[in-house]
Amino acid sequence: MAKLKYKRRFWITLSLLILVTLIVGGGSIGYYVHYSATNHRVCAQCHPEIVQLWKSSKGHPSPSTSCYQCHSDHLLPPKYLADDSLTSQRCLDCHEDVLELGYYIKKKVIKYNHRIHRQEGLECIACHRNAGHEYLSGGTNRPTISECISCHRREFDGMPKDQECLNCHDVMLAPGRTWKND
Repeated sequence: MAKLKYKRRFWITLSLLILVTLIVGGGSIGYYVHYSATNHRVCAQCHPEIVQLWKSSKGHPSPSTSCYQCHSDHLLPPKYLADDSLTSQRCLDCHEDVLELGYYIKKKVIKYNHRIHRQEGLECIACHRNAGHEYLSGGTNRPTISECISCHRREFDGMPKDQECLNCHDVMLAPGRTWKND
């Protein structure tokens, strides 16, 4: 009888020990997967210069935006992609209002319609490739004039008086002069 009692205690103790080991081990593995999937230190191992640019980002600062939020398709463990389509969709997850009819850019120098460009098939990062890492080149999230001209070349052919600058600009600026579109 005593032998049966000790045998039963042994199996109960062994079962509890295995259960605790599985719970602690599973939690540790889960933490490691989460850490390695979402911590910028892991990204910095291969992309140290990009992580430094992101840390100094004003548009998407590191305390509030992670690498994971923009570059993952949210699978567990995450699958990281930096392709235009996925990254643009991540932009729209937070900035969906740019596609609304009543949306306008707050800067009074530029008139721009995101919705039309999106309908034309442009991805967000066609113009905003540096959005999370804006100091990579140029120091801005906005496209440069040469990027705009690459698609809108026909509007800039000919003499300056023939150019359609006011299609995009509310105000035309030239050295020493200011014109308003009336």
